[in-house]
Amino acid sequence: FNADLVQRKIDAKGGSIAFIDDYSAWVTGPTAEANRVGIQAVIDRALEWERRSGATFEEDKTVIIHFTRHPEHTDENPYMIKGQRIIPKKSGKILGLVMDLELRYDEHMAKAAARGLRAAMCLRRLKMLTPRTARQLFVATVAPTMDYALNVWSHRRGWRETRWLNEAQKMGAQAITGAFKTVSMAVAEVEAGILPIDERHAQAGTRLYVNMQTLPKTHPLATLRVRETRRYLSPLTKLALAHDGVIERMETIEPYALPPWHRHMVVEYRYDSDKEAAADTGTGDDVTGTSSLKQVLIATSASARNGLVGMGGVVRNTADGGVNGDVIAKYSVTLGPRDEQNAYMAELEAIAMVLRCMPDGLRHREVIIATRNRSALQAIMKPRQQSGQGTIREIYKHAERVGKGGNTITMRWVSPTNDSFTLGAKAKTKARKATDSGCRATKPLYQARSTRLRVLLAQRRQHMVLPESVGSYSKQLDKALPGKHTRTLYDALKRRESDILVQLRTGMARVNRYLHRIGAAETHTCDCGQEEETVDHFLFRCPRWDKQREHMRNVDGEMMGNLSFFLGGKTAEDGHKWRPNLAAVRAAIKFAKSTGRLDATRT
Repeated sequence: FNADLVQRKIDAKGGSIAFIDDYSAWVTGPTAEANRVGIQAVIDRALEWERRSGATFEEDKTVIIHFTRHPEHTDENPYMIKGQRIIPKKSGKILGLVMDLELRYDEHMAKAAARGLRAAMCLRRLKMLTPRTARQLFVATVAPTMDYALNVWSHRRGWRETRWLNEAQKMGAQAITGAFKTVSMAVAEVEAGILPIDERHAQAGTRLYVNMQTLPKTHPLATLRVRETRRYLSPLTKLALAHDGVIERMETIEPYALPPWHRHMVVEYRYDSDKEAAADTGTGDDVTGTSSLKQVLIATSASARNGLVGMGGVVRNTADGGVNGDVIAKYSVTLGPRDEQNAYMAELEAIAMVLRCMPDGLRHREVIIATRNRSALQAIMKPRQQSGQGTIREIYKHAERVGKGGNTITMRWVSPTNDSFTLGAKAKTKARKATDSGCRATKPLYQARSTRLRVLLAQRRQHMVLPESVGSYSKQLDKALPGKHTRTLYDALKRRESDILVQLRTGMARVNRYLHRIGAAETHTCDCGQEEETVDHFLFRCPRWDKQREHMRNVDGEMMGNLSFFLGGKTAEDGHKWRPNLAAVRAAIKFAKSTGRLDATRT
């Protein structure tokens, strides 16, 4: 309803934006006095639109602010709006982001940390949540509360602001696993399976920069260029320098793939064999008995292996009235390297290729395209602002061209578990042929956004390590930290089991060594009197619990004494295909529960 209010060009002199009932406009100049005429023009234009549209601007919500870091350039003289004096303020909220006049965002970061801490405290009050559910709530409630608009203010985050945010981060990690407060934040984060503040902000910056490269050329951000000077670096310049040389030839993604009034293609999800795929779904399996059109059945497939992505397809003529018509065409194409393309893009390209090759002279045929890739068909059925948008538009373009000859085009999905669809198997063979070890990929015209983003984020995760000064016990126990396997360990556990496992994995457990260190026990010696009571002694050597260890011995008696094995950790001898033994972990938890030694209520 306010489109005419914001119909002005955004340039170096100013601009305006609107979101639902929020309207923001700005002008630029050397001083506040120089901008006064421009600001007054914005006010007059807004009031004129108010009279014309019937909407109402609320004076108490109107904010005027001069952004400058030079006090002599500001101006505190008020503006008159509908008879009220509006004095410029030192800070204002724009779309939920608190912006101060020096654009240092200190106030916003302090409020974000406070809101995040409040959300984390609420999460911790929810007792008996499983780690999986608690992590989902953290990702859905705590993290977004802290990270709102982080790409705007994250560059101003220093050690002090990071410490504020880490308070909520640590409390959230404790709520997920039940770790003690004395566990270091870095260890608590990796055990809980959540990203640290620095990594989460870095990944958000990567997503922003990749998405910026996909903007159409008419977008204001697409015209920005990185300056050669490095004396005063803007946040976008820092992002560009951090990703220099890793992003090129990125695909362009428009705000919409098709106009809203464009008719979308229909996808069918029912058939079990070549015969049913070729037949009309109205009556029987016999092609000749269900359709007056001569039919062409096409199966497409994609393959991603050996560092390559390929596509293949098979075209069969079923005009003879059966399903055993002649194969009239086959194709096998290597699309590109796996770090730039993916199977989803290859499937779209396979469908686009077969439509592109359809001759203009084709008349009155029923063209059936069958594939096992459901995500590709869903994207074709409901195209949106997504990766592969250009290929989807090409599919619709050629589908309309083929349809002008009286042909009908039907997209159908075949279940991957269906082995009777033999034409799909032939298409898969052609796709795999395109990804054989001897194949060479030509440089693709563009990089797929989804694939490039996934590769960049994976590269960042590979460089994640625990800080040198913390977690010596955890590093010795589990060489794979930080890793995704911690989610596997905790997601299958209940709250009480998680409380036990996190004690054993962090070393900060209710055993005398730890209790004595925090002043909760008179001695660090075990009650058996043999040695210091550590996690290792408690699990394997304390004679008081020999009977309870029977289940652990039944899992693997030869591994008794291997702390990493029974707590889901990786040793230096384990290979790259290592996976935690969940049966051993459950046996250790069952043992600890049976002793009652690690319970919070024990006397």
